[in-house]
Amino acid sequence: MNFRAVWGLLGKVLLLLGAMMTLPVLVGFAYGEHRAALGCLAASVVVILCGWTLVRQFRAGLEERPVIHRREGLAVVGLSWLIGGLAGALPFLLTGTLVSPVDACFEAISGLTTTGSTVMTPEQIDGMSHAIAFWRSFCHWLGGFGIVMVFVVFFPTGGRSLFRSEVPGVAREASHRRVQDSARILLKLYVGLTVVEFFLLLFAGMEPFDGVIHAFGTIPTGGFSSKGSSVLAFQSASIEVVLTLFMFICGFNFGLYETLMTAGPRAFLRRLWGSSEARAYIGIMVGATLFLSMILWFDGGTNGGPPPDERLGWQDYSSLSTCVRDSSFLVVSLGTSTGFGSANFDLWPQIGRVVLMMLAVVGACAGSTGGGIKVVRCMIVVKAAIVGVRRFIRPRAVHTVHMDGQALEDGVVASITAYFCLWTVVFLFGTLFLSSYGLDLASASTAVLATLNNIGPGLAKVGPWENFSALPDLPKMVLAVFMIFGRLEFYAVAALFVPSFWKQ
Repeated sequence: MNFRAVWGLLGKVLLLLGAMMTLPVLVGFAYGEHRAALGCLAASVVVILCGWTLVRQFRAGLEERPVIHRREGLAVVGLSWLIGGLAGALPFLLTGTLVSPVDACFEAISGLTTTGSTVMTPEQIDGMSHAIAFWRSFCHWLGGFGIVMVFVVFFPTGGRSLFRSEVPGVAREASHRRVQDSARILLKLYVGLTVVEFFLLLFAGMEPFDGVIHAFGTIPTGGFSSKGSSVLAFQSASIEVVLTLFMFICGFNFGLYETLMTAGPRAFLRRLWGSSEARAYIGIMVGATLFLSMILWFDGGTNGGPPPDERLGWQDYSSLSTCVRDSSFLVVSLGTSTGFGSANFDLWPQIGRVVLMMLAVVGACAGSTGGGIKVVRCMIVVKAAIVGVRRFIRPRAVHTVHMDGQALEDGVVASITAYFCLWTVVFLFGTLFLSSYGLDLASASTAVLATLNNIGPGLAKVGPWENFSALPDLPKMVLAVFMIFGRLEFYAVAALFVPSFWKQ
């Protein structure tokens, strides 16, 4: 392990973050918020100085490029999210937005990992300065693109190895130049989608600053809003349509859009329809929307459920159009792990809440900015289980798992099955840990689910209209680590806890 190279690269990460912190400084001065602007400026200076010190101290390690192998790359990938969270917390602390260092780190890591869970109350969110609101959501945008760039550009060797676990069929012989070309295309796409959504939100009636914040929260499927009541504050069907559309788009594998930009619409449509994961993703979203619409319609308003005034915050679902509107928005929001809220789904019938949490577990497509276990992994696990039954029935026959007409290597299937098992173990132990602090089962389990799958809201005490501020500091720190686990797909973080990983 070349520790000098690792620390030198982490210094460059800090320099990048420190430079990005100058943007909320400009926003603060533009809105006349001098205290907030100076706080962000101080944070920027501190982070840049720390990064410059590391780069200067370990410059020799950076000059030895041949020794930047997979282990060094993975070490930087895992540690950069932790160090980035610590650095990103400084603007919250130095502006006085949050006084607890644990709360500030939780908020920053939630932003960078595009989780969207928060320790801030609705009143605190509504009272934020423009500078902090910008930085809070800009962390989403940086983190959402970073999950692509860290694996694909800066560490192409380790990135391809991990992507083989996430996207079966990635070519081993992919060249460094090919990886960089793909990264440039993804960057153009990422920026382009952000800009297009921003202008559509303006056209739908959103103010420019709110448009920037929600575009930053949508494209990386993050979910931070500038409003304490999230998207519900706008009371606009057109805004919800725009947000739903772009959340849905960002739930697809971004490799499909690379095909669109390089080979044209026909090749894109062929690849889209030829992808069983994409078809399953569309089917899940459409099917869940129709199912929940029917549940709400039969349960709500004049259709047999309690009157709205008997459920505080309950929406009148006597209109089928209202049911479809709320169901479609929240199905896509939870299914892509964005976490925007247009209604308090914690008041929905029990089956509706369970369906939403199941969608959050499955998540979006591999190679997207969405969280969750990913559709392709769930499909492969199910197919592996079916193959296991067939092998039991006919042990001498040859049985393999197929995806899109291609047989998967046993190593790929084993890796994905191991991922699924690791996720289950962490989820169970996390739920047990939070339950030891007195949380009820619904709050404890969905708090772990919300952070481990980078969703944002859970149920009960961590529901869509609640927050994580009431939790003790230790559970908050554990949940912050879960956010990093979920964003880096477990393996990159789990490797850091293996002693042999750090040996020379």
